[in-house]
Amino acid sequence: MSNYPQYNFDVKSSSSSSSKIPLITLGARVITSATLLVSWGVLQTSVVTFDDGARLTYDYYRSYSYTLFAVIAGSIYNLLHIPFAIYFLIRKKPMINHKVFRQIELYGDKIIFGVLAIGAGAALGATMDLNRIVYNDNNSKFHKFLNLMYIPAAFLWAGLVTSGISSILSSFSLHKTES
Repeated sequence: MSNYPQYNFDVKSSSSSSSKIPLITLGARVITSATLLVSWGVLQTSVVTFDDGARLTYDYYRSYSYTLFAVIAGSIYNLLHIPFAIYFLIRKKPMINHKVFRQIELYGDKIIFGVLAIGAGAALGATMDLNRIVYNDNNSKFHKFLNLMYIPAAFLWAGLVTSGISSILSSFSLHKTES
């Protein structure tokens, strides 16, 4: 026949990309949780007090309240999945290697990704729209509050990106066969 080397399809490859997947999975989960927790903290502590004693917080606007809901849901979901990612990194195999669990993880990642995307869009869109309005009294304090609201939106966008990475990786694991 030919003198070309033949590839044996039955032998599992020990490529470096497949060994990096557990590390990337854990990194994406940890970074998502960290950015969402920072966003949560900034949302809760951003308060502006006006001259008449009135206080402006995130819950004054529904879009920021939804953003807080998205941040809390994403944080809880990712914190629950970090132990599974740690086990996957250490043992190089999933803790629960069942098709139903992989489907729950896949759909959960997709849902959380969508919730975070809507929350980030709501926070950024509301902040940009409210900053365009010209207010007569307490103008600088109101705009100070709105400028602070860019911070949780930015961290939420960073969490959205790493949540997307987790979502893609959970899509890859769905195609693996049960052991």
